[in-house]
Amino acid sequence: MQRYLRRHSTEFAMIERIAYLVIGAAIAVTVMTFLPSQQSAENVMNTSDSTMLDPLEMHNHPLLPVSETLPVPSVTHLMFPDVMGGFNIQILARNFEFTPAAINRQPEYNSGHAHVYVNGVKYARVYSTWFHLPTSALKPGENLVKVTLNANNHSEWAKDSKAISSVVKVVIPE
Repeated sequence: MQRYLRRHSTEFAMIERIAYLVIGAAIAVTVMTFLPSQQSAENVMNTSDSTMLDPLEMHNHPLLPVSETLPVPSVTHLMFPDVMGGFNIQILARNFEFTPAAINRQPEYNSGHAHVYVNGVKYARVYSTWFHLPTSALKPGENLVKVTLNANNHSEWAKDSKAISSVVKVVIPE
């Protein structure tokens, strides 16, 4: 039995990691379902206010108002430490569809892609709900990782002149 456990301990560890990711995702979906998008957890500053990082942003896109007749999109994101390094970002968007095939075309309401900013600087475009952020993108100490919802033409979707976005504070040991 001990030989069996030693041979399969790596498989058990992998299954355990997958279970934790699934449980975390289930909790996130539950929170997104029952909490309004304006509420946030202690270390997550989920906000539709783009002014939080604007003084630092080096890559601004114009705001594009959402439709008055459709449900307003919202976004939050979770960051899971990756055992191989960095973080896996799970983007939880509501009333929004990722449409990578339509990039650089005319905007269509409630669709597009996301942008990831690290400490106010655009880091990447994201075309689905998961993205890997390497440790090298973060500095020692406090980091702000922001996700915005963007139209096909890269404009930021906005409600009441505020970008639809989510910000998470990540602390990297010094």
